[in-house]
Amino acid sequence: MAAAAGFRNEFSWSHSRYETFKECLRRYYYNYYAYWGGWNADADPFARKLYILKNLKNRYLWAGSAVHDAVAEILELVQVGQVPPDPEEVAERTLEKMRTGFRQSRGKEYLDNPKRAVGLVEHHYNEPVADEVWRDMAAMVRNSILGFCRGSFLASAKELKLDQWLSLEKLLTFVIDEAKVYVKMDFAYRTNEGGAVICDWKTGKRKPQPEGLQLGCYALYATEAWDLRPEQIQVIEANINIGAIGSARISQAHIDSARSQIATGIAAMRERLVDPVGNVAQESDFPAKPSSRLCGRCVYRELCPEYISQFGSGGS
Repeated sequence: MAAAAGFRNEFSWSHSRYETFKECLRRYYYNYYAYWGGWNADADPFARKLYILKNLKNRYLWAGSAVHDAVAEILELVQVGQVPPDPEEVAERTLEKMRTGFRQSRGKEYLDNPKRAVGLVEHHYNEPVADEVWRDMAAMVRNSILGFCRGSFLASAKELKLDQWLSLEKLLTFVIDEAKVYVKMDFAYRTNEGGAVICDWKTGKRKPQPEGLQLGCYALYATEAWDLRPEQIQVIEANINIGAIGSARISQAHIDSARSQIATGIAAMRERLVDPVGNVAQESDFPAKPSSRLCGRCVYRELCPEYISQFGSGGS
C-alpha cells in the first residue's frame, strides 16, 4: 500500500498485532495495510470503508476500554497528589459517557466520524442483543470501577512517591531485530526495594493468567528500559470485576521466551511482505481462513469475499 502524504505505514510488532496475524491473515492485512489513508476526505472508498470498520468495537472491548480509562483517570489524579472523586461518581460518569456513545453508535454517527464517534459491531451488523445483556454490561463496568477503588491497588498507589511511578497507560517502544516493538502497560511502579511491579487490568469473568506473552513482553521492556534483572520484576494480572489476582515472578526463562516469540513473529510477518524494507503488502499474500467462530466476530466480514462466499452476505 502506498504511504499517506506526510507519514508512512511503518512495520512494527505488538501483542495485539501478532495475535491478529496468527488468527487470520486477511484480517491482519485489512487492519494494518489496506485501511491506510482511509481517514482522508478523498480516500479510496474501499480504504475508507475499512477505516470505518477498523474503528468498530464489540461490546466487550468497549466496556473494557471504559473501565481502563476510568482507572487511568483515577491513578493520574493520585500521581499528582490529588484526591480522586468518589468511586460511585467515577462509575456514574463513566456510564453516562457510555450512554452517549451507545446513542452515537445506534444512530450510526461513526459512519461520518469513525475516530470520534463510538461504533459498536452489534449495531453495525444489526446483531440482536437483549436489553438485559446491555444492563449486565453496565453492571460489570460499575462493579469493576468500584472493585478497583476498594481494592489494594489504589491504596498502594497512594503510598508511592512521584519517582516510583514508571508507566501509566503510556505507549512505549523498544527494538528487536530492527523492528519497533510496542507495549502499553496499564500501571507499573518501582518498589521500595528497587524492583518493579507491572499491573494489567482485566474485566469480564476470566481468571487471571499472569504468565502469558503479553506480560512477558512488559517484563522484557522493563529489563531493557529500566535496567532491571528479571527476578526484580513482578507481573500481576488482576480481574477487577471478580476480584481475582494472578501474580508471577519473572525469570530469565520468561524473558528469553518473550524475546524468542517476538523475533519469530517479526520474521513471520516480514516474510509475507512483497517489500519488507518498504513495508509493502499485497492482498493475495494474506488469504482468509473462514471459520464460523472467528468470522462471526470479525469487523471486516461484510467486505471479505471468503466470508461472503462461505457464510453469505456480511453486510450491515
